[in-house]
Amino acid sequence: MPSRRRVRTKFSRLKYRNILCLIAGAIAFFWLVTMPFRTRRPPEPPVILAQQAVSPQETLSPPTIEPSENLVARQSEPTFSYNIKTPPNPVYSQELQGIVDEAVKIATSKGLPAEPLSITLFDVSNSKTHTFAGYQNQTLRFPASVAKLFWMTAFYSAIEKGLITQRESAFKNDLDQMIRVSNNDAASRILDTITDTKSGDRLAGEELQTWLKKRNQINTFFQSAGYNDIRITTKNYPIHYLRQEGPIGRDLQLRGDPSQPIRNQVTTDQAARLIYEIYTRQAVSSVASRKMAYLLTRDLDPKAWKNDPSNSIQGFLGESLPTNIYFGSKVGYTSKSRSEAAFVRTLDDRAIYILVVFADDPAYAKDETAFPAISRYVFDRLNARGPSTLQ
Repeated sequence: MPSRRRVRTKFSRLKYRNILCLIAGAIAFFWLVTMPFRTRRPPEPPVILAQQAVSPQETLSPPTIEPSENLVARQSEPTFSYNIKTPPNPVYSQELQGIVDEAVKIATSKGLPAEPLSITLFDVSNSKTHTFAGYQNQTLRFPASVAKLFWMTAFYSAIEKGLITQRESAFKNDLDQMIRVSNNDAASRILDTITDTKSGDRLAGEELQTWLKKRNQINTFFQSAGYNDIRITTKNYPIHYLRQEGPIGRDLQLRGDPSQPIRNQVTTDQAARLIYEIYTRQAVSSVASRKMAYLLTRDLDPKAWKNDPSNSIQGFLGESLPTNIYFGSKVGYTSKSRSEAAFVRTLDDRAIYILVVFADDPAYAKDETAFPAISRYVFDRLNARGPSTLQ
């Protein structure tokens, strides 16, 4: 009897050991089979083909803008400046102008004002000739969080020039949060890093002037490259880690006269230009442009954003578009404004374009239908037409 009991115990142990081995083997097999899916990178963001008729530098002259005589670059070239000195030079299109004019009518038909609205439409479907049109597209407007698009570009330039001594990996989370989620805390840290400044108490005398000069570097970075009169020195609020609902101390001093405070100001042409330069792989460098394009890439499938209260799709340009396209974007939103700069490309390349819409008015902040309606109208018109045939 004792002997039989021992055999039964050994048999039980052997049985459980086999079961554990089978489980372990199944886990290992599953891990190996799914490894390609877990390591797969997101699809490569598309590249805009530069115009073939002219050299790469000549493709970058501004849409209808002649650099002003007081341009910073004509006085002295700053050490920290954007690498592309000549903005894009697309051809004005009456056809696109008709599309833009209808887009404005879509907004006004909803009872929204036209005066605070700016639109730039940039068709890049034909590599030989890029075309554009706009509505109040050279009017400087408050861009809200679209300013973060510019801060991202300046950050990568500072990294590549060695002006930021820390490794890029140290800022990976802040970059991701600033662009994908539009987190103000992350953006505050990135802007401080670029300009070597920090928010804090009021300053005076030479100390204040030094701080202002450092913060103003973010303006001269772009102004020296033909982004005329752009202003992007002011942080977005609230900033929770600073416990600030709005600018205080030296950030308030930066805004100047309280009755006419200095706000960030960008034109839709300028935002469209930067999107163009990123997707032509010319902004900072080809490697940096690819990284920025990845950060801008958005998933239009409702499953990816419907349950996210901070999503950048609902009420904006991407909401009304088909899900099976490439869409890269940076939105801006406050209780008094709504803005977005977007790059759209269909998989069959029938439509490849940049659309930027700024609306600096509370009526647009409250309305979640105008931006999607404008976006769908533009998409349908350009997709139905196919690539531009203008030579």
